[in-house]
Amino acid sequence: MSLLFETIRINNGRAANLSYHNRRMNESRRELFGCADTIDLNAVIAVPEEHRDGRRKCKVVYSDRVHEVLFESYQARAIRSLKIVTCDDIDYSHKYTDRESINALFRLRGRCDDILIVKNGLVTDTSFSNIAFHDGSRWITPRSCLLRGTRRDQLISQGTIIEDDIREHDIAVFRKASLINAMLDLGETVVETENIVY
Repeated sequence: MSLLFETIRINNGRAANLSYHNRRMNESRRELFGCADTIDLNAVIAVPEEHRDGRRKCKVVYSDRVHEVLFESYQARAIRSLKIVTCDDIDYSHKYTDRESINALFRLRGRCDDILIVKNGLVTDTSFSNIAFHDGSRWITPRSCLLRGTRRDQLISQGTIIEDDIREHDIAVFRKASLINAMLDLGETVVETENIVY
């Protein structure tokens, strides 16, 4: 079985959103490895001095136990266009290090910056993030996401975004979309829906 990982945002030396990362990691450990114990990422992550300024990325690789904790600088990718790709048998319900199924779809992006995966007629995620669509008054995220992201869960619990089914033909009714993940805040990386292409 593939190892799993958590990507954690480090803001000026402090790990963000750890309660959501802890929950997802320990739920995955229970489901996939039968672990009854819990791991607290607060006790695992020690941010090195050289990564205590600005926004940095921490990657915790794990299975039933933590294998490694890595730190690196972070630069957001420029995403202005998405190519819709359909795959009805993709499964990425856990954050696996083996991303070949997603990488294979990413290679179908053509001239677009990234992909938007549709499964069984329902919009899911991009190759590396959840997504939320704005209808002029609300942000709506697909209920049918491939991976329940930690930032997505946080925004839902705060009432900032809501879940609903979004079908491929619904995309045109929205004005814009925002990519969201542990490293990206809502509204930080925005794609106009006219730049989501078939």
